[in-house]
Amino acid sequence: MTVVITDNLDGTTSIALNFIDEGVILQGETHIKGNETAALAYLPFFEKDMRRNFADQFPLPESPEGGIEI
Repeated sequence: MTVVITDNLDGTTSIALNFIDEGVILQGETHIKGNETAALAYLPFFEKDMRRNFADQFPLPESPEGGIEI
């Protein structure tokens, strides 16, 4: 995931992220009230929302060979 945080000079900050480095063609952007510190605090929630809302675009983890032992 690649993140760009931009101070908009109006009391808001933009967060832009993309997942191209993970092989997923997905970009998202949001604007929050506050500075870079506030943006960094919100980033994990924004990332989680993007991954959940677009879960169909992310590859499923590979299952271990031989199945699951019970």
